[in-house]
Amino acid sequence: MNQALPRQTSMSKVDALMLDVVATPIVITHLGTTDILYANDAARALFERPTDLKQEPHAESLYADPAVRTSLIQRLRREGIVSNFEIEFLTFTGRRFWGLLSGRVTSFDGENALVASIVDISTQKAREVQLAQATEQLRIQAAATARLNRELKSQQQVAIIASRAKSDFLARMSHELRSPLNAILGFSEVIADRVFGVEGVERYQDYARNIHEAGGHLLELINDILDLSKVEAGELHLTLEPIELKELIKGSVLLMTPIAEKRGVQLVVDLGRSPLSLVADRRRLRQMVVNLVSNAIKFTLAGGTVMVTAHQDQGNIVIDVADSGIGMTPEQVKVALQPFGQVATDSPYAQVGTGLGLPIVESLVKLHGGRLDINSTPNVGTTATLTLPKVCDPAA
Repeated sequence: MNQALPRQTSMSKVDALMLDVVATPIVITHLGTTDILYANDAARALFERPTDLKQEPHAESLYADPAVRTSLIQRLRREGIVSNFEIEFLTFTGRRFWGLLSGRVTSFDGENALVASIVDISTQKAREVQLAQATEQLRIQAAATARLNRELKSQQQVAIIASRAKSDFLARMSHELRSPLNAILGFSEVIADRVFGVEGVERYQDYARNIHEAGGHLLELINDILDLSKVEAGELHLTLEPIELKELIKGSVLLMTPIAEKRGVQLVVDLGRSPLSLVADRRRLRQMVVNLVSNAIKFTLAGGTVMVTAHQDQGNIVIDVADSGIGMTPEQVKVALQPFGQVATDSPYAQVGTGLGLPIVESLVKLHGGRLDINSTPNVGTTATLTLPKVCDPAA
């Protein structure tokens, strides 16, 4: 069943001849057979065909995509007319161009036909493409500028934080250095001036011990600062060797036993029965264990316990130093990991030390290709965990 066409006009070949003088390209094609029935001079010039377009039997050849004409005809059968339908056409020399087609269904010598005018908009389309490309380029540049601004702002923020950290570090370091130096100068001045006369020998001996203790603290502080500075500057180099871990841990804990006994803290070591060995820097590994045990003792009140355990886990060596001390909040843990970070607690020994122990441990374990984890709960205790590869990889 043929679809009924919308109401249409009619024209003859004689009428069409009058279109030859029209400047707008006009083409008449058969709706059913797609034959080209007529084309004026402007259309022949547009499609680059010097002779009559009727020599080309099929109208699909005028379209870059023949399926577009099928869609156009379906629309015309429904509506009878189209206006400014944007289509890509194809000339007989193979050149593509964009045009605006306006047309309607008509009767041409008794045949159902499409009479269409075509306006070449190639230049306009090219400008639109250029504009779209320029717009996209501007968008890309704007995005790059915004990204650069964010990076600059981030770097500026980092620089501000670094400057503040440097100032804070220097202020804390000055304070830490000043305390033992003042003690050394004060006690030595008393001894030098014989403030207590020749009879004050015992007082002078006590002051001499105080001077020695302050000097030791000062040396410890300077060594810690140097260690931390070397790690951050990439100048601390590891001396790797095979290590029997149980022996190293037992020796390290033994060093801390007098301090633990003095403070009433019980030290427990449980290393299991399986052998534990790894390749690492012996001195630095001992330094890490000693610092963690010392820190645990410092934050554990009399009657509490510090337990040191070690085991192997999926190719790594894991060392845990757990205490039943006063514990820390997550915010206090962050403070403790900062250079000179002193956590305000109820421990009478909390402020003793340089405040560099945990930062040094964290730097040293990272240098070994491992990590430091701290799990702490106020009034419950703290567990510091060293996870080290069995074979140290400083580049990790």
